[in-house]
Amino acid sequence: MSGLRERLGRLKGPAAQAVPPPLPVADGEWAQLGAHIETSSAGSFIMRRCTYGADSVHGKYRLRELAEVAQQLSGFHDRDAVVQHEALLFFDTETTGLGVGAGNVPFMVGIGFYTAESFTVEQLFIRNPAEEQAMLVYLQELLSRFTHIVSYNGRTFDWPILKNRYVLNRLKLNDAKLLQLDLLYSSRSLWRNTLPSCRLSKVEESRLGFERVDDVPGSMAPTLYFQYLAEKNPAILQGVFVHNEHDIVTLAALAIHFGKLLADDTPAFMPEPELELEELFRTGQWLDKMNRQRKAESYFNELFTRLMNDQEGEISSMDYEHAILQLAAFYKKRANYSRAVDLWKRWIAIKHASIALQIDPYLELAMFYEHRERNWEQAIFYAEEAWAKLWRRRSLQRADKKQHEVEEALEKRIRRLKDKLRKSETPARQSNALAVQANQRAASKTRKMKPIYVSEGLI
Repeated sequence: MSGLRERLGRLKGPAAQAVPPPLPVADGEWAQLGAHIETSSAGSFIMRRCTYGADSVHGKYRLRELAEVAQQLSGFHDRDAVVQHEALLFFDTETTGLGVGAGNVPFMVGIGFYTAESFTVEQLFIRNPAEEQAMLVYLQELLSRFTHIVSYNGRTFDWPILKNRYVLNRLKLNDAKLLQLDLLYSSRSLWRNTLPSCRLSKVEESRLGFERVDDVPGSMAPTLYFQYLAEKNPAILQGVFVHNEHDIVTLAALAIHFGKLLADDTPAFMPEPELELEELFRTGQWLDKMNRQRKAESYFNELFTRLMNDQEGEISSMDYEHAILQLAAFYKKRANYSRAVDLWKRWIAIKHASIALQIDPYLELAMFYEHRERNWEQAIFYAEEAWAKLWRRRSLQRADKKQHEVEEALEKRIRRLKDKLRKSETPARQSNALAVQANQRAASKTRKMKPIYVSEGLI
């Protein structure tokens, strides 16, 4: 028994006598980065604070412009909700990995907020895991001032990771009243087909007019942090601090961009002439989804005008044809058949001489004239045009099962339309014949009979 106690004592002894390692001291090297030690009852961590004045410019926007359009951001949630620029917390993290599990630690939390006419960026950095709790407590006390968290993919990545850290540190995070305003999804809605990437750095360069110089990509942040843990040299992290700061300020500028886009009373923010066709359509579609129908209509009108009046060669043929079909489908869904028909006919006029892979415009016109106009001749015309396209394509390539099904459906449609046309013509012919007979009977009744006299009969 004594031997067991001795072994247990040896296992227990070192753990009881262990002390946490001393924290590194923030000397002049941290001051060179503009950082300092933030200390509270919960502990200490590194804080870097930057303040942007009222006239600060990021790309093509002044940061103070958000005060004028912050109310428009209520369209992301509830139009009746009041959004104030001072109640928005801009948020971004730098983490040790890409997962959302317990092993992924946010070693830097960047936040930005408005106070009076200035914009403040605070970057909370932990030199080792022992400082994490102090950083989380500081952020927890700050959250009560805000109503919205503005981020870029923060709703599904950064914020869940941060919430996990609160759980692991046995801290309570009360975020039930905080609304997530994630700008990534709106950026994808507008630019997923026109930009090579919807990463924040690409969006700010192409749409906000801000270009980073010698930027450290976010993918390098974990490597540089681990290098710092090994060498304890703060200068290694200078690029990570600058990258995170730019992310926070870009979020504010992007919020201004979307706020202006949602505002109905900004004629200067009407569709720009250099916008691509795809972006015109996507922007109008996004505005319509955000319940800005009047603003959306201005984008659709601009796109419709450009599609109908484009001279040959001014716009890429592939983009042009795709935009026509997109806008026509939108107008059909909204029961604006006059514009949809104009666009389908425009597409046919462009592709008439080619073996078009698309026969949808022909079928759409055939259905429109059959069901909406009840014009059987026009419906048969477009159905037969579609059949001719299929036949020409079949002569050049082997038909598959899907093409056979399309051909059978098209043949059935043509037969049905001709039956309708025949039935509509038969009653008309019968009515015409009856009218002729009635006229003849009426004429015979009104004809005067010549009187017969006795003398004439004798003769």
